[in-house]
Amino acid sequence: MTEIFKMPDIGEGMAEGEISSWLVKVGDTVKEEDAVAEVQNDKLLQELLSPYAGKITKLFVDAGTTVSVGDPIIEFDGDGTGTAENDTQSKAPAKAVETESNTVDNQQPTNSNTSNSADDKAGAPIVNGRVQAMPSVRQYARQHNIDLTQVPATGRHGHITFADVQSFTGQTSEQPTPDTQRASASDQRTPQAEPIVQSESVKPPKVGRVPMTPIRRAIAKNMVAQKQNLPHVTVFDEVEVTKLVEHRRAFKATAAQQDVKLTYMAYFTKALAAVGKKFPELNAYIDDDKQEIVYGQEYNVGIAVDTPQGLFVPVIKGADHKSIMAIAKEIEVLAQKARDNQLSPKDMSNGTVTISNIGSAGGQWFTPVINVNEAAILGVGKINKEAIVAEDGQLAVGQMLKLSLSFDHRLIDGMLAQQAVNYLKLLLADPAYMLMEV
Repeated sequence: MTEIFKMPDIGEGMAEGEISSWLVKVGDTVKEEDAVAEVQNDKLLQELLSPYAGKITKLFVDAGTTVSVGDPIIEFDGDGTGTAENDTQSKAPAKAVETESNTVDNQQPTNSNTSNSADDKAGAPIVNGRVQAMPSVRQYARQHNIDLTQVPATGRHGHITFADVQSFTGQTSEQPTPDTQRASASDQRTPQAEPIVQSESVKPPKVGRVPMTPIRRAIAKNMVAQKQNLPHVTVFDEVEVTKLVEHRRAFKATAAQQDVKLTYMAYFTKALAAVGKKFPELNAYIDDDKQEIVYGQEYNVGIAVDTPQGLFVPVIKGADHKSIMAIAKEIEVLAQKARDNQLSPKDMSNGTVTISNIGSAGGQWFTPVINVNEAAILGVGKINKEAIVAEDGQLAVGQMLKLSLSFDHRLIDGMLAQQAVNYLKLLLADPAYMLMEV
């Protein structure tokens, strides 16, 4: 009996998804709920599970193809059993691959190599016919023609990590991404201050074109919509944070004993939640359809995380009620899930204000773009030692943190924004003030 598996909606009202990779081929026999493909939508990479048992007779599309919900993707010669319905409203039997939470430093992906002992030189263990590796690791290996069965695995549960693959190939850094390739091609263009008559023999520079991934398309769409619809204004300031630096240094060892990586982001998150309580406009947004101001009843702080796949914003929910130590642990877990492409829609929902940290990349002031259904975003830069004038009028060396607050000027006036920044500076200048916050 021939069965057709159509591209299902795997959640969040998905209209289309990219077949990132096929986990099966024509001629394979699968059981119901076997993983058959990895599907990437604008937020998640998920395994697609077969709704039928039987032999695969046709794959309708190649890996890398973007498919609309309802389009056929697999033909089965089945036994008539299965759970799929032939309509586009049925939900996909999809699952996100489980992952461990590893230690994360700040918000930047790491590319450090992992040393293998002589006992680890054998290839990765195979479970149920498949090497154990995250989908993002598989994708990286495919892009670089690496046979994962030959890669020694050092993961805690026998799975292959990014570092394993890079160590196997002798690489210490990521290959150029399409974005960097396009930037390189763009750099080759010569800007023209005035029209130049070119002969017919002059050819335009060569450029490379690649399709945008679903994640990059979603980022582009949201960025354009937010900049077009919200009148962004950004205030810039700085604060001396020597006491904050000393506080973190004093408690890093204590945090490590509790398996917590104590980063500055935990302090920024706690402080911004307190600012939202004192200035509720920062914890609100404008409903354009109803022309209403929607005030958040919770203080949920989004944390922008840079990953090889794109920018993700997991959310620390109820940050005002959590300790700095608890926030630090949650940031660590969510950031690792983001890098492993394993965030769930729940992890990224209901944010009320966002932090973007470019300090780990050496940045200082910038103009961050406000997230959807929010009215403000805080940008934090690198903490630098700088010469300052102390309270006694003498020159001193201070630890200076750059702050950039972008806000929706329809809802937040400039004076209010600066008052909010002033309160944020008070909290960051001396973490003891955070103890006074409920």
